[in-house]
Amino acid sequence: MQVRQTLVGRIHYVLFGFWYLALFPGRLGYDYALLARLVRKGEETSWWGANYFWLFKFLTFNGRSIFLLSLVGMIVLTFSLQYFISALPISLRAQRKVLTIIMLTPIYGFFGLTVSHDVLQTSGILLLTSVIFRWKYKSEAPRNNLIFVASLASFCLLTTHSGVAHVVLLLSLLWFIKQEKVMLITVLATLFFYIPSQLSIQEPAPSSEFARKLPKAGKAIPTLMLIDLKCIVQHPEAEVTTNEWKILEEYSSKDNWKKQTTCSNPDDMLAPLGIDFADVRYSKELASTFIGIVSRSPAIPFVSHIQRSAVALPPPFFLPPTNQIPWNPKIPLGQGTNVALQTGPEMLHPSIDDPILDMSPGFLVPLETLAQAGGLLINQASWFWGWGGMWLWPIFLFFITRMKVLRISELVVLVSPALLLHLILFVIGPSSLPRYVMSTVFQGIIFSVALFLERGQNAQSAT
Repeated sequence: MQVRQTLVGRIHYVLFGFWYLALFPGRLGYDYALLARLVRKGEETSWWGANYFWLFKFLTFNGRSIFLLSLVGMIVLTFSLQYFISALPISLRAQRKVLTIIMLTPIYGFFGLTVSHDVLQTSGILLLTSVIFRWKYKSEAPRNNLIFVASLASFCLLTTHSGVAHVVLLLSLLWFIKQEKVMLITVLATLFFYIPSQLSIQEPAPSSEFARKLPKAGKAIPTLMLIDLKCIVQHPEAEVTTNEWKILEEYSSKDNWKKQTTCSNPDDMLAPLGIDFADVRYSKELASTFIGIVSRSPAIPFVSHIQRSAVALPPPFFLPPTNQIPWNPKIPLGQGTNVALQTGPEMLHPSIDDPILDMSPGFLVPLETLAQAGGLLINQASWFWGWGGMWLWPIFLFFITRMKVLRISELVVLVSPALLLHLILFVIGPSSLPRYVMSTVFQGIIFSVALFLERGQNAQSAT
């Protein structure tokens, strides 16, 4: 493609190869190790998205190897970053430097090679944002591949449940910029991606261990209600009527509801209830109970959502997210942690959490050691690098200072994919994990580097 011819140089292929070899066959966290075991048992689930389940199943050869899936994720992310950077209204020389710096970072290497649908969601949001930039600034970058880009963005976004909202945004944008043909093809591609994968999934039987660990996607609303209710009713001064307690006790005992636990993690909040998610159901009684209890104590669920979406909320209005490695230097290093020193939400996953899938050859150990040193450097300050809300500011700053965008409405349109993502994270409050906001992290770093390079060029020309 023309993007590759004009933007990508040999150094970029070298960097891509370094990260793939250093972290071969990829990285795999707890959730996707669980998914791999599920696939090897012959079970199916749409919990991580039906599209992603089938992609995972086929590209891991039924959960037996991750080298191909991690490679595909890395290729898609790299293309998305290239396409995004090539859409920026900066010189080609600056674009190449920005891409080089991004590909040098462990954030690119570790995240890109981590087996997760978040890699594809990040890629989809970057592609969607690129389409907006090209429309707004009439970029000289090619527009004849818009059908491919829009279809790829739709596929990537549909690997997550929240990505449906971004697909709607993408289709609305294509209609607004009078790309009816592209919009029609993207709609057909979206239906082709989405419907067969959804219909072909057979969820685990209610009696299975997996079904009782995680709620089905279709039961997300009542599950979210239970999370908010748990945070409220455990408070000693919470007002709960007798009739409301009757409804709550249909799901768990009063003692379980009253057990004190953190409101910052949905898993920690639901654990004391001992609910089998296969039995979770929506009812009018639950909805009315939810409305009544929340209306009497609105501050508790509001702050709970702030805590569960800290990575998505900007300073100085909100506090930073929890760091991956403990900050307190007065306790013995590693006390209460694993050997990766992790206590808070992870930024970059350093390991493969399934021994069956760990097939890294010994001769690559020196490269992996070098890569792991860079990953540790990022992880020990994960609150900074993974704070998506903070990285919104360099994005705004670029458009305000560099592009002179002073109207709020115009700024909102340019940053709408990121703002939509952060709004969804606040409303749902899944947990404050950096991987959810990596599209914003990449954009924030890209714009920061672009501003820095531009200032350096201006200073050089002035002398």
